[in-house]
Amino acid sequence: MISATTYLKPNITIETEIVESSKFYVYNYKGVYYRVFNSMINLQKFIKKEYKTWIFECSTEDELEKYLYRSDKVH
Repeated sequence: MISATTYLKPNITIETEIVESSKFYVYNYKGVYYRVFNSMINLQKFIKKEYKTWIFECSTEDELEKYLYRSDKVH
């Protein structure tokens, strides 16, 4: 479930997703790729180009939803 969307630019967003008891931050670049972070600190470091580690990356919303909402996936 998306709990918040922040627009960095008109075509770059950060969505806060809550899945069960976990919170994820999804960096959406123009709908071309998505990167999932498990902490706001890691996301902020990525935006500042200090940190390049995310927990998942994909190029479609379908892939993103499968990753986030698969019930057998342990985050």
